[in-house]
Amino acid sequence: MKLLFVYKVLDLCLCRWAQLRMIIDEIETNVEVLRVNHPVSYKTHIGGGYYVSITSGFNCIDIRKFYLPYGQTDHKPTRRGIALRLGEWTEIKKIINTINDKFPTLGTTLPCFYNEHHLDPLVALQCRDCHPFMN
Repeated sequence: MKLLFVYKVLDLCLCRWAQLRMIIDEIETNVEVLRVNHPVSYKTHIGGGYYVSITSGFNCIDIRKFYLPYGQTDHKPTRRGIALRLGEWTEIKKIINTINDKFPTLGTTLPCFYNEHHLDPLVALQCRDCHPFMN
């Protein structure tokens, strides 16, 4: 799925969209902390190598893909992603329900960890969406 924000494109698969939908309140809580100029350091995984982050000093919600450089243990950001200004975040929050209503598949999709195959811990650990940087 691709959403276009005045020259910005966010490309998320269904399960990442579902995960993003699930954490909207969590994101909004951190945005409110950011708006009152309190320190914020929020980062959460939404599947694959994608993370949502909010950091003090940057008035945006960053949704970005990360990668793990060979031989290193810390993952690094790629250029693939989007930094939504706070006003853009407010607008996307307003239209998420409309998007889900217009495209029912988006509104009913669940993240992969709700699938039956995640009941087996060994299989769940091999899920590349949940654990993108496992060898």
